[in-house]
Amino acid sequence: MSIEEIAELLDIEDLSESTYIEIKKATGGDGRGQLPESFFPTYSAFANTQGGIVLLGFQEVTPGEFTLIGIAEPGRVIDQIWSNLNNREKVSINILKEDNVSVGTLEGKQYIRIVVPPARREQKPVYVGKNPLAGTYRRNFTGDYLCDEATVKRMIAEQVEESRDAKLLPHFTEADLD
Repeated sequence: MSIEEIAELLDIEDLSESTYIEIKKATGGDGRGQLPESFFPTYSAFANTQGGIVLLGFQEVTPGEFTLIGIAEPGRVIDQIWSNLNNREKVSINILKEDNVSVGTLEGKQYIRIVVPPARREQKPVYVGKNPLAGTYRRNFTGDYLCDEATVKRMIAEQVEESRDAKLLPHFTEADLD
């Protein structure tokens, strides 16, 4: 199942964080809406793994239970999303398209849904800041974890036009496999 199919099946009423879902408050200090700094490690983590959905405008009431608090000015937050994703000082690459970011309404309150697709091999690593060794994340269940140096170097090595595992070697047969 693709991340887009998961996004379509997502039932806002039964929210919980998982490998594919991250939930953030995003109301800001003034309550009108602000993109949280923690969005960017999650963006990197989803892009470097299987993709995922970030929901903004929800608050965790008790562990694992979320309620919609809404975002008063979602346009303001969406502007912050696009400005930062297109700023190479903030993230290495923007892999989102316009239809990956949408505003939803539930119970008269607005929230933002961001569908982050998995990055293509040539786009990885997707990282926060200017240094891939210090800003590359991966998703593991409900957490975003900083990648170790070996993992980042492997991603960089796999950027080459052909994957090493996909190359056909002449003069070898199944008998050569061990």
